Amino acid sequence: MTNQKLIDGLVYLSTNKRINLVHSVLKQLHISPTHDCYDDFFQEGCLIFSHAYTSFPDDPNNPENERRLMNFAYKRIYWRLLDQLRHQFWEKEHRLGSINDESLDEHTLNHFTADPNSQHSFVHRENNDFFTQLKAHCSPNEKRYLHAVLLLDLKDSEIAEKYHVSRQAVYSWKRGVIRKARALDYPISL
Repeated sequence: MTNQKLIDGLVYLSTNKRINLVHSVLKQLHISPTHDCYDDFFQEGCLIFSHAYTSFPDDPNNPENERRLMNFAYKRIYWRLLDQLRHQFWEKEHRLGSINDESLDEHTLNHFTADPNSQHSFVHRENNDFFTQLKAHCSPNEKRYLHAVLLLDLKDSEIAEKYHVSRQAVYSWKRGVIRKARALDYPISL
């Protein structure tokens, strides 16, 4: 494969609105233009198209083969970008899961988990004051929710199981806590 063939593939893609193929693959993968990496995935899709153009078994410049080429390229772009998304997801999960790794030294663990501002007593006092205020405004069930999330680090489904209620009830508690936190002019997301 030569550079000239790759360039020919990119030129072919950029003519006659064929570039929409890459946009449609990104849309199929639920990567919207507002996604942080949209431009990166778009460029990667163009490069994958160029490689598909060079490896297409028939003459890609023959108008009779255009539909087959576009289908061939679509599948190749889709699967390669999907592999990249899976790889990114795996790396993210692996990185998050590795925080519990006992082989990490203290400096590395602090780098992942510590908020540099959280060491200041003012921040602790401010957070404590906020949650004290919030708790005063919450119903008993919303207090249960706060306790379960903040101190026990439970997920919504685990809270439902712990208190023997439905998930809908837990979601209702959660919405109440968020509504009251916003009323205190301190938006949070639990």
